[in-house]
Amino acid sequence: MRPIRFAPTGHIIEGSGLFDSASGKLLRTGIGASSRTTWSVRVVTKMDKIPDSSTEPAWFMGYTGTGGSYVEALVIQPSGAIQFLFYNAGATGLLRTTQLFRDYSGYLDILAVCDTSNSTAGDRMRLYINGTRVTDFSATTNPSLNYNTFTGASSHNVSIGGGVAGYNGFIGDYLAHSSFIDGQALAPTSFGEVTDDGFWQINDASGLTFGTNGFLIEGGSAMSAGTDSSGNSNDYTKSGTITATKDSPTNNSDDEYGNYPTINPLEPKTANFTLSNG
Repeated sequence: MRPIRFAPTGHIIEGSGLFDSASGKLLRTGIGASSRTTWSVRVVTKMDKIPDSSTEPAWFMGYTGTGGSYVEALVIQPSGAIQFLFYNAGATGLLRTTQLFRDYSGYLDILAVCDTSNSTAGDRMRLYINGTRVTDFSATTNPSLNYNTFTGASSHNVSIGGGVAGYNGFIGDYLAHSSFIDGQALAPTSFGEVTDDGFWQINDASGLTFGTNGFLIEGGSAMSAGTDSSGNSNDYTKSGTITATKDSPTNNSDDEYGNYPTINPLEPKTANFTLSNG
């Protein structure tokens, strides 16, 4: 998988929010209707905690009601597989990566695209990581043509970080960027580019058209407060603990933003060894 380039110049993401894996999430409820067939969700994250074996913490979840039964979700599984899921009393759409993501030292730029009006069944759900389309999946279900997701339904809800019935785990990750593009199925080149030396470089996304229910939450202070900078004022409500940090997928030595070292949570630990804040 192509690594992210920690460029010293260009667009700088001013830190990230560290979700506490116990209660921290961002939530917006009762959202008005918008496109139910076409949207894009993107997260830039560095994992910090192995998910509990009984949970699938969601970086993003659109749902109706109390959640769990009618959802669209982008989750990390305990195995390390990334899953993009549409669920309506069973999987109506599913992409689950064969590759397991267990590198807790690097950032991932993940783009999940819903495009159910696409005439090609295999293109109705698309997943990109660090600018590269993922094509190797351990499980795949293509949604039906023009399938209406619950994300975009009248009075739907969106959770960033999990903590919803049916997916009641909370992420324990650094989240530097979370955005939703309402009504467009975007390519990774809307968010970044491949450098001459073969790395994935994150670019400024603030100039995109986000659509009615779209949002852009980026940087430590914005993530810890749920502040939307898309121009839509679609702010989210924080609950639990989300700590603003200077850990970032982009380097800026003047302000100390950059990818800080963390202890590998996959290493054997004694009962007296508890990881906290990376």
